[in-house]
Amino acid sequence: MRTLTKEPKVIHITKMICKFLGSLNFAFTLFLLFFVGNRSVLSDFETKSYDWSTAKELRTGILHAKIERTSPQKMVINCLRIDSHTPGMKLYTTPRCSNWLAEQSETIRQTTRDFIRQSQKTDQKLVVAINASPFSPWPAPYQKEEPTDISGFAVSQGIVVSNQKNVASLLASKAGSLQISTVSTELDISNVETAVSGFSLCLTNGEPSSSGTQLHPRTGIGLSKDGQYLFFLTIDGRQTNSYGATVSGVGSLLKTFGAYNGINMDGGGSTTMAWWDPSISSSDKCRLLNRPVGNGDDYRDEKSLPDFVPTERANGNNLGVYFVDVEKVNH
Repeated sequence: MRTLTKEPKVIHITKMICKFLGSLNFAFTLFLLFFVGNRSVLSDFETKSYDWSTAKELRTGILHAKIERTSPQKMVINCLRIDSHTPGMKLYTTPRCSNWLAEQSETIRQTTRDFIRQSQKTDQKLVVAINASPFSPWPAPYQKEEPTDISGFAVSQGIVVSNQKNVASLLASKAGSLQISTVSTELDISNVETAVSGFSLCLTNGEPSSSGTQLHPRTGIGLSKDGQYLFFLTIDGRQTNSYGATVSGVGSLLKTFGAYNGINMDGGGSTTMAWWDPSISSSDKCRLLNRPVGNGDDYRDEKSLPDFVPTERANGNNLGVYFVDVEKVNH
């Protein structure tokens, strides 16, 4: 029979201290996981303001920045800064479809590049555009152009496309002023010329929103505090060189580029940014600025992936920028 001996008092106290320290370490680990999950880890880039003097000018009033980051994860970021005070600058979004029916058949799905291409035959010749509002349904094949229901509030050329309220929206007045706000039922929509909505605010009065840890391709829209500068943001995702971002990360990046308020728009396979490049010699001058994964596939785990080919998704609506001839309008 084994004889049980009592531990010396010193050893017993030492074990108690070790157990206590272990509990503290576990609690601290949980705290870090919670903090990282809800605030994200900010890189040096995200804690500083971006220097727009280094960006490329696509057209008077529109600057383009492309950034590749490895911290807090691999990200390829594209951001457009649009000066709303540029003479003749206007916004345009997808209009109602011919067989419009509220909350059922509101627009015809279209890729962002086709949205730009089609505009070249109209008075709204778009220079740049991004995907905008969430929509449903979106069954495969993802490139199919068919009627869909826009989520949130949407207005095209003063005509209401989708009238869902209590959502974070970008609003452009008939006079051209911009604001980001949560659309309420009391909003007077008679003065709204253009509007698109997202999932939620990701940047509120300069403070990024908390979020989960999921990384996806993301699209964001931001506005400077004085309302002069509009920001279109995309973060590529599901790729070996760009994993994506969290919703909080979208807010942090918009703030870095100069936004004071921002919206997390439809993302994932919908995330697309494109522009009409006049330097291209061919008749189709529309090219992608980001690398969308519109087919819904995930390429992060592919070890022997051949050259990646971006695929576009037909989105519920898109948002673009065009310019009118101010002299003609005034006459």
